[in-house]
Amino acid sequence: MDRADAGCLSGPGKLSQRLQIDHSSGHLRVGDILITPTTTPAELDATFRIGETSLVQVLNQQVPCRFAYLQLQDGHLGIELSLRFEAEILVSLFIELSDPQIPSESEDDFYASIPKREHLHRQWLTAQLGEQNDFAWGSAGVARDKSENVFIYLHNRNNGWVFGD
Repeated sequence: MDRADAGCLSGPGKLSQRLQIDHSSGHLRVGDILITPTTTPAELDATFRIGETSLVQVLNQQVPCRFAYLQLQDGHLGIELSLRFEAEILVSLFIELSDPQIPSESEDDFYASIPKREHLHRQWLTAQLGEQNDFAWGSAGVARDKSENVFIYLHNRNNGWVFGD
């Protein structure tokens, strides 16, 4: 991982940086930090909050899993980056965007804003990678979790539950 000065702080715990995905490799650049499928939690600098390892069920086996988190600000756009490591190997990246122009504080606003939040994420991802979803390096797309949070995913070829072993 390349790293130099990760950027200036822009509010509590948020770095003011652009997030860029390399179309040909799937590598993610945050300022001077380069995240690749070979990046490990130990290589991440202090700007990342690294969670504890816990066992999770992946297909038919228990796998040690942990996440690393980074909050960014790109203009008015809030970005939460989550990196998923299984057995200390990076398998997926998740990007959650927030736009203060899309109200979602109340429960009603949150559920009513789903189409706008999905559009925001699709538009951002399309600007980064175009309309394509499958690549030699992995796959990317927009999804929702069980709680209706919208996010962008990037799964690299290390991800056995997406690409098989």
